[in-house]
Amino acid sequence: MTDAIRECPLCGEMMRLVERTVVDRVPGSAQEKTTRFREWVCPECDYFEEQEDGPGTSGAGQRQD
Repeated sequence: MTDAIRECPLCGEMMRLVERTVVDRVPGSAQEKTTRFREWVCPECDYFEEQEDGPGTSGAGQRQD
């Protein structure tokens, strides 16, 4: 896993890695679709970007042999 902090490219403050859950409801039914993702968030200037899954990171959808 990568470090849980990194520098903001806009203001230079420390960004935090935050996990978010989005629930989409299908109109006319009780069905829900839940999507979880991680993003870097800067509390100082509200800049954010999604975490990139690359070598050395273990995402929920990646298979590890």
